[in-house]
Amino acid sequence: MSRIIFFFLVLAGFNVQAQQVHYNAFSHNDYWRNRPLFDALDYGFNCVEADLWLIDGELYVAHDRPEPKMSIVFSNLYLKPLIARIQKNGGKVYLSGDRPFYLMIDCKTNGEEMYPLLKRQLEPYKKYFCSVENGCYKEGAVLLFFSGNRPRKAISEETSRIAFLDGTIADLGKEIPKTLMPVVSDNFSAFFSWRGEGNISEKELNEMRAIIRQVHEEGKLFRWWGAPDTPLFKRFFREEGVDLIGADDLRGLHEVLK
Repeated sequence: MSRIIFFFLVLAGFNVQAQQVHYNAFSHNDYWRNRPLFDALDYGFNCVEADLWLIDGELYVAHDRPEPKMSIVFSNLYLKPLIARIQKNGGKVYLSGDRPFYLMIDCKTNGEEMYPLLKRQLEPYKKYFCSVENGCYKEGAVLLFFSGNRPRKAISEETSRIAFLDGTIADLGKEIPKTLMPVVSDNFSAFFSWRGEGNISEKELNEMRAIIRQVHEEGKLFRWWGAPDTPLFKRFFREEGVDLIGADDLRGLHEVLK
């Protein structure tokens, strides 16, 4: 990027800091940051997690059931700032990005009850989201997908939507299309005993590789959760083809990936 172009982009208010996009970087419990969403964006992370609670007709972001307050309302903390950035950047979350930004909603309360309200909040901005229209996938700036207590029934029955599902390893091999379930996530600790001491056993390594291979054969992205948040595991997951590598330590993962 030339200095002249850089100068005019700054004047126009464009974010030119995160020129390197880490497509496999996932900000775990992103709302715990000093600057939710923006800290992850500054490091070039392409996926963030927001835990949502439906309380008295509003959606709040928190890990545990919160006391309702405007500062943690989902639309204020994530939706509106993300849309404002996309509009400022000419339709992208990152100026240099060439893939959708992934926004994972972890439903802490019943997803089926939460979904209608979230749909209404997303409706004014639906042109910015990846969508399925009459069964056909259309890419947008953001891919929103549900984890946790997912609204699986509601989303599975829709022929037109702007939301998707996070799957589990148990969902593999069931012919669930990637246009419904583009990501598969599961608990590393529930499958493997290795915690970073010495080398992982050949048996566990082969089992893990078989899982990741099957996910990729279905055209989906894979994410482990429940693994130690250490540089060793970050490097290990990167080398083994994990598509979304979770981190509580943003700087630590940034240093590994760059």
